[in-house]
Amino acid sequence: MTNSTKQTSSINRRSVLQAGAAASVGSFWIPAKAAVELKLTHPADPSHPVHIEAEKMVKRISDRTNGEVKITIFPNNALGSPVETAQQTRLGAIDMILMNPSNIESISKPLGVINIPYQFDSYEHAHKALDVTGRAWLAQQFSAVGFSWIANFEWGFRALSNSRKAIRTPDDIRGLKLRVPPELAIKSAFEALGANTQTIAFQEVYLALANKTVDGQDNPIGTTFAAKFFEVQSHIALTKHIYTSIMLVANQRAWQNKLNEAQRKIISEESTVAGQAARKAVREKEEEQIATMQKAGIAITRPDVAPFRDKMAPAYDILRKSIGDENWANWSRAVAAART
Repeated sequence: MTNSTKQTSSINRRSVLQAGAAASVGSFWIPAKAAVELKLTHPADPSHPVHIEAEKMVKRISDRTNGEVKITIFPNNALGSPVETAQQTRLGAIDMILMNPSNIESISKPLGVINIPYQFDSYEHAHKALDVTGRAWLAQQFSAVGFSWIANFEWGFRALSNSRKAIRTPDDIRGLKLRVPPELAIKSAFEALGANTQTIAFQEVYLALANKTVDGQDNPIGTTFAAKFFEVQSHIALTKHIYTSIMLVANQRAWQNKLNEAQRKIISEESTVAGQAARKAVREKEEEQIATMQKAGIAITRPDVAPFRDKMAPAYDILRKSIGDENWANWSRAVAAART
């Protein structure tokens, strides 16, 4: 072999070795960044605006993070009851949750202020209190029990359905047997109006109404419509006794440790957009659903809420003791500020 051939061979071997080394560095020393995978649970039906907008939100987050954040949604209580999933999220087994009022009351008595009866005059008033004037205080309360608050979605104002009579004044509620969820605010509000309350699990409500175990129930219009409770009722009153929010929160450790600052910013922005869109859709669907139920024979009343609010003193006494005087006062200032 000539010196020239030896040189060429040596160069070729060296080139192959260098190329192999480069490939090794590319393959083994600089791996592609793994996606952050998060679980999000919520109680809404897949047809509800809350779920529809959450799906759009997840897609936008994935797009904006170039696939670095992947959120899998588990709707319709797929991972357990609302109270169970709230505790799982608090412990870190689930990363994120759209939290119901009953969840909120179960983890923090001060956060029960969200459900005070007749505190909000309108959707706009409720939104301003939750999003602006009361936001910092609420965020502190969530943080104190291990959650990072991200955004507000919505169920809507609650309405009362029953199978006995039209509701136009507070006296019309006296003596009615009403199903209530395990929420102190709702129970105390109806008892202040003279109703007889009975706590029944949500999945058993339709049968309880059909069998006349109870005369009626309360829920946001969208829930009454989706669960078909109106099929076994004859009247719905838009009493607007409690505004029902549903709040997107994350396990505090997951929020801080699994995500970087840029990712948290994107999730917060897209969650806010989704929450606002869900609110808009809830309100638009509400009137459509009322019209559909009217066509099905349901009598709808829209009572003046002021006389109902005037009857709430006993309920407020009970709730103030549970929530605490200082918390009650702090939140009342935020609600008043939102009114102006």
